[in-house]
Amino acid sequence: MSWHLTPAQAHEYAHHRSDDVTAMSVEAHITRCAPCRDLLPDDEAWLARSWADLRDVVDRPRRGPVEFLLSRLGVGEGTAKLLAATPGLYRAWLLATVVVLAAALLAAHHLPRGSLMFAFTAPVVPLVGVALAYGRGVDPAHALTSVTPLSGQRLLFLRTSAVLVPALTLCTAAALLLPSARTPWSAVFWLLPALTLVAGSLVLSRWLPLGAASTVVGTLWLTALGALTASGGTEPLQLLAPQAQAWWAGALIALVCAIAWRVRTA
Repeated sequence: MSWHLTPAQAHEYAHHRSDDVTAMSVEAHITRCAPCRDLLPDDEAWLARSWADLRDVVDRPRRGPVEFLLSRLGVGEGTAKLLAATPGLYRAWLLATVVVLAAALLAAHHLPRGSLMFAFTAPVVPLVGVALAYGRGVDPAHALTSVTPLSGQRLLFLRTSAVLVPALTLCTAAALLLPSARTPWSAVFWLLPALTLVAGSLVLSRWLPLGAASTVVGTLWLTALGALTASGGTEPLQLLAPQAQAWWAGALIALVCAIAWRVRTA
């Protein structure tokens, strides 16, 4: 554009009465021509509103419902923001968990020995959630969070805690609806195995990515149950029986001690 704006052209453009071709030519020209830019009137009110809106987005980002709830529960602002920024796969896991537990309940109520499906599934639900809550392969922001002061062990355990709370809540609610859940014991028979599997995956994640560690532990669990089912001589639910809970408790204590030692020496 070799010409310059006249006052009349600047007035037409400023009041949005220029045609599209002229408006595009004016915009291309005023980016390089300070005198023509000065012909345009300043809209101080518009500039003030624009800066206010920009500061509202950048300086005062609105909290989502999860972050707001965590803050109301007393969680620190930085921790609440970190927990609310969970990977998208984690949210998909929550939906899948509801579907799987609903299917397990239907099987328990309508199929012979249908409660086995819940026994197989409930201890694995928190494990899958942990695998999808942290790591390079599942979190698009992992490259950013890995260089922050919250990276490493603290971020791993914060995300794990964020997974365990909804997982244990959903599994407990489903267990209470089982046809055999007549006593407190029958509603929580899966709890110690579930916590032990999660602790095992956290210990193993020292040598493997968390997703791979969870896969190994989950596969061992399902393999053991499948082998007991195929043998015919031992009831698979014996792994969850009251007498087996002492072994699960001992294993959980040992794994938690290993995790504590790992955190202390990290």
